[in-house]
Amino acid sequence: MVILAASCLLAGCGYKTHPRPATAAVPGGVGLAQAQAYPDQVILKWDIPRSNADGSLLKDLAGFKVFRSSHRVGEACPDCDKPENLHASVDYQTPTNAEIVGSEVIYTDDRTSPGNVYYYAVSAYNNRRKEGAKSATVTVAVVEAPPVPRGVRSEFDKTGIILNWDPPDAPAGIRAYRIYRGDSPDLKSMRSVGRTRWAENSFVDKQVEKDRTYYYVVRSLKMSGGVSLESAPSQVARAVFPKVQWDSPENVNVESRRDGVRVWWEPVRIPRAETRYNVYRSEAGKTFDRINPRPLSQLSFTDGNVKKGREYRYAVSAFPEGRPDEETRRSASEAVKHSP
Repeated sequence: MVILAASCLLAGCGYKTHPRPATAAVPGGVGLAQAQAYPDQVILKWDIPRSNADGSLLKDLAGFKVFRSSHRVGEACPDCDKPENLHASVDYQTPTNAEIVGSEVIYTDDRTSPGNVYYYAVSAYNNRRKEGAKSATVTVAVVEAPPVPRGVRSEFDKTGIILNWDPPDAPAGIRAYRIYRGDSPDLKSMRSVGRTRWAENSFVDKQVEKDRTYYYVVRSLKMSGGVSLESAPSQVARAVFPKVQWDSPENVNVESRRDGVRVWWEPVRIPRAETRYNVYRSEAGKTFDRINPRPLSQLSFTDGNVKKGREYRYAVSAFPEGRPDEETRRSASEAVKHSP
């Protein structure tokens, strides 16, 4: 009897289930891939499957296949919405052509060009090269991109870094703006940190650390066939969230005179440092640009580069001498028309 029991353990006696062949399981689907389009690339994102098609745990995921087909905008292509051509493979362990962030794969297709419609599908495969079902097809029309936001600039307050920008001259079709941030001005290293609606031209980044430098760009966004299409990036804006924050200048006053527009303000006291000031000018509601060539120690500045009949606004900031990264938020004046 003992010998019989031992042999049953070794041979697997019993009639619970039929053993499943080792090659039967294939990875489950990746779900519906999401797409974002840019003038020079398309970014696809999809979820990493956790189970096989039969419901068992997926333990041997090896990678993904990206299929693509395309045609010119306006041309007929009856079978393009069923992409069969292998466009790229993404290795799950060492994804040199994609990123894996949490439970998501982010693949960038930089072999695109405006004026084309692209169709994508994605599948997963395991270590035995068994491939799961393809995802549903995602259609991306890379049409004319929206115009680029202008005049991106940064400042800060106690809540975080504040970005402001001017809308494009022809903002028709823009649905939103997306903000990207990085630790360097390299666009490839920047990641999205938020978005605003089309009528909002400012954004507060509250997830920042003190005494750290950040770089930002803003892109305008419109929709094309349910897929977001973003503009080229704005110019890069550099920002620092300082360790300490000083009071901004108060009571910024302006006066039109024969020799220009005079701006004056009340002093800002900074402990154990000389205070320096910058003066900014905006014409007809456009971007504020700094107009003093060197930091100011006095409490007034005359802007002689103005034209008769034009309307201007001015803003003043303060900072400790030699520490321009600690510049305060700007205090703005009322509008003034130059009428000498």
